[in-house]
Amino acid sequence: MVRDGAQRADSQKPGMATLIEEDYDYTRLRRGEVLKAVILAIGENDMVVDLGTKRDGIVPPRDLELLDDAYRAGLEVGDRVPVVVLKTWGRRDGILVSVNKGLQQQDWLRAQELLESKEILEAEVSRFNRGGVIVPFGRLRGFVPNSHLTSVPRGVRGKRLREIKSGLVGQTLPLVVIEVNQRRQRLVLSERIAADRRREQLLQELTEGEVRTGIVRNLVDFGAFVDLGGMDGLIHISELDWKHVNHPREVLSVGDEVEVYVLNVDRERERIGLSRKRLLPDPWHRVIGKLNEGDVVEGAVTGVAEFGVFVDVGEGVEGLVHNSEIPRQYKGKRSDTDQYKGKRSDAGRREASSDLKRGSAVTVRVLGIDEWQRRIALRLEDVVG
Repeated sequence: MVRDGAQRADSQKPGMATLIEEDYDYTRLRRGEVLKAVILAIGENDMVVDLGTKRDGIVPPRDLELLDDAYRAGLEVGDRVPVVVLKTWGRRDGILVSVNKGLQQQDWLRAQELLESKEILEAEVSRFNRGGVIVPFGRLRGFVPNSHLTSVPRGVRGKRLREIKSGLVGQTLPLVVIEVNQRRQRLVLSERIAADRRREQLLQELTEGEVRTGIVRNLVDFGAFVDLGGMDGLIHISELDWKHVNHPREVLSVGDEVEVYVLNVDRERERIGLSRKRLLPDPWHRVIGKLNEGDVVEGAVTGVAEFGVFVDVGEGVEGLVHNSEIPRQYKGKRSDTDQYKGKRSDAGRREASSDLKRGSAVTVRVLGIDEWQRRIALRLEDVVG
């Protein structure tokens, strides 16, 4: 009986060894483990992958349905894909794995890397809720709280808050990751911190003399504010064009893309001075090349000062008609007080050219040209209109 039992035991040894090997094979993988797998076969409803173990991995139909159509269509036999082990038992044909969860795991790892590196990323707002807006992050959903949206002023609530967030849907925002909690499925991002970092980076990167492209964000009486990609710089009205500009709207509009020259960078005060005209052809030499002392030319008054008037003699090049070169008939009258005193006061001198207005058409004579200091001296011959 013993001998027969021993024989029976011996006959069962290969089967036991196989079971032991198979059991060992199962214990090598654990539920939730992430690994790279190679695609062996792609069926209509499932996919078989090589896990590097005795049994292959099976990707079920439901998991394939969760994949992006473009990603799924691009899969081929031999491709390496990330998978998460779902079940190591219960199926004889293989080990149940998920490609979708594997891709999500990669996104969590990327989010953690961005949290540590503080790198700025961009994402499009897909929808909003009471607390903020939702943005896709790979196969995850990121959340940007109201307090971390730059377009939401502090204290705004109710209908106005919903309108602002509704307007953000479809827009792309610069963001930084500020919290990653995979266990609680929390991925939080901030637009405000991203804006601060962009401003810091821009201030450090900008150098005087370089050329940048920006977007006109605002026009004011004294110039134009241009967004350089995280921070606005100012083009003073005097740096908009070589010709005289009365208001920035004459040469620019909000939303225009404009190329600018960096004049100065004040990192301490966080101010950037820009110029548009430095990148435009300078008409000075072309205009004075046609002028000679004694020439009489037509021009237009561009400015009136205490000491005289400025006249455009062509292509925005200005010359000065000093008060002493303005004929008496075009000068303002003395006040009664001045006549009583028998002299002209400072106020009288300020009114000396009051009959000449900005835009007045005039005829002037060229008295002199100083190429070094870029000055043209003129005499007023006649006021045309």
